[in-house]
Amino acid sequence: MSKIIVNASFYLNDESLLEDWKKMSAVIDEDLVGVDGFISRDSAIGEDKKVYCILKWDSLTQQEAFMKSFEEREDSAELMAEFGRIVNMETMTRELLDVL
Repeated sequence: MSKIIVNASFYLNDESLLEDWKKMSAVIDEDLVGVDGFISRDSAIGEDKKVYCILKWDSLTQQEAFMKSFEEREDSAELMAEFGRIVNMETMTRELLDVL
């Protein structure tokens, strides 16, 4: 198993939602603390106002296990609705990269 980086990027539905994104990003950070295989997460914004989230995991298997457990959470629909209110899902891209 090799370490992976998940590189997700998107635009906000409106630039005025940046503070809402920062709050949601903090919640995501809290949810990831102690998750098996999770190493780190950083969120940044580019000059063009595109948001980037870079997550590092010990393996793709562990990242996929976390995503599955998230989908099974009772509050996942509520969290995804809030995510969709802030994030323009049509602009979201996600890359899985093997760490060299």
